[in-house]
Amino acid sequence: MGLAMSKIKSPTLDLFIYNYSGIPESAQKKYDKYWDDLDEKLKFAEIKSKKSSSNYKIYYQPLDNDKQIDISYVRKSIQDTYLLNYTSSQDKAIEFSEITNLLNKLKDLAVLPQIEQLNPGRFSQNGYLGKTWMISTWMDNHNEFTQDIADNIYSQLIQDKYQHQKFGQFLDAKVWEMWREDTKLGGIEKDSHLMVIVYPDEVKFAQAAKFYYQYWHELLLYRHKIIWAYQNGRQLKPQLSKQYDESLTNSTTLFSKDLDELKNDLQQNTNALTAYVRNLNLLETQQHTIEVNLRNYEKICAYKFQNVHFLENFSQIVKQKYQIQLEKDYHGLNPGLAILENLTSTIRGMVEIEQAKKDRNLSNTVAILGVGLATSQLASAVILAQHPPEKDIHFYNTTAFKTSFFAGITASIFLWAVIRLIRLLQRKK
Repeated sequence: MGLAMSKIKSPTLDLFIYNYSGIPESAQKKYDKYWDDLDEKLKFAEIKSKKSSSNYKIYYQPLDNDKQIDISYVRKSIQDTYLLNYTSSQDKAIEFSEITNLLNKLKDLAVLPQIEQLNPGRFSQNGYLGKTWMISTWMDNHNEFTQDIADNIYSQLIQDKYQHQKFGQFLDAKVWEMWREDTKLGGIEKDSHLMVIVYPDEVKFAQAAKFYYQYWHELLLYRHKIIWAYQNGRQLKPQLSKQYDESLTNSTTLFSKDLDELKNDLQQNTNALTAYVRNLNLLETQQHTIEVNLRNYEKICAYKFQNVHFLENFSQIVKQKYQIQLEKDYHGLNPGLAILENLTSTIRGMVEIEQAKKDRNLSNTVAILGVGLATSQLASAVILAQHPPEKDIHFYNTTAFKTSFFAGITASIFLWAVIRLIRLLQRKK
C-alpha cells in the first residue's frame, strides 16, 4: 500500500487575476478584443469551443483514451474591479508522479490578455491588484498528500521558493497556503500566492464548487486590495520624505534675498506643499482602503468560511503589521505638513512686505516727480506771463526754463526730505 497506490482525482487549476476597472479606454478596448478573440486563439491551439456567453466561455481539448481537459474563462466586475478567472481540469485519476507534467499542461493552456508592454493579465501599470493560483483535487485518503507534494506544486507554478506557509482545513479538506514577501515594497508579493486544497472525497469536492464562482472570488478580491493598498502606502513614504527635504529653504538666508529670489522660493514651496498635501491624503486613503476591505474580508469569513483559521491569520497580519505600519508612517510625516505650511506662510509674508516697500517707493517717486513737475510748470507759467522771451533765443537759454527747472528740482528734493524725515520719526516710535 502507500503512495505508489495513491492517486489524485479531478485535478483542477484555477487562476484568479484582479485589476481595477478604471483603466484607460485604449486598454479597455484591448481587453474586450482579447475576450472576443478567445475562440480564434484557442482554435489555433486545437481547443474547440463548447459553450460561450458574454462573460463566460467553456472549452475542451480532446485527449487520447476518450479523455479531455475542460477549460473555462469567467470575467466579471466586482465593485470597482475586473476579475478574470481561468480554470482548467482533467476528469481522471493520476499518480503523484504525473502532477508536474499535468500542471505544466494546464498552465500552458492559459491564454491571458496582453495589454501594451505589461505582463500578461495586467491591464494597467498601477491598477493591477494581483493574482492567486489555486489547485483543487480529491483523494480517497487525502492524508497521503504531503507537504513535499505541495512544495513541488509551488515550484512548478510560481518557481521561486515560498517564504511563508499556513496549513489548515476547509470542508474537511487539507489546505496549504503559501506566499513570498515583497522585498522592495514590503508585505506579500502579489503574484506569489498559491492555495492547494485536497478534499477527502468526491462529495466534498462537489460541495465546494459553489465557493469558487462567488465566495473565493470576493474573498481573494479583498485580500489583494489590502495588499495593493499597503504597498501603495509604503511607496508614498519615501516620496513624501523626498518632497519635504527638497522643499525646505534655509530660513537664515531668507532676509538676504531680494524680491525676485523670494518669489521664486515662494513658488517652489507652494508647489511642494501642494504635492505634500496630495500624497499625505493619498496615504490616508490607503489606510481607509485597508480598513474597509479588511472589514469585508472578515465579514465573508464569518459568513461562509467559519472556523477556517488559516484565512483568519491574514486578518492578523493586516492588523498587526499593515495598519500599524501605515499609521506610523502617517503620524511620522504629518508634522512635516505644519512645517511646510509655516515656512510657506513666512516666505509669502516677506514677499508681501518687500512688494509693499517696492510699491511704496514707486508711489513716493511718482509723487516727488509730480510735485517737481507741477512746481516747474507753475514757475514757468508765472515767469512767462511777466517776462515773455525774445523770439531768437532758444528755449533752454530762457530765464523761464532755467528758473522753472531749478524750482522743480528744489521742490522734489524738499518733498523727498520731508518723506525721509517722516519715515525716521515713525521708526523711532
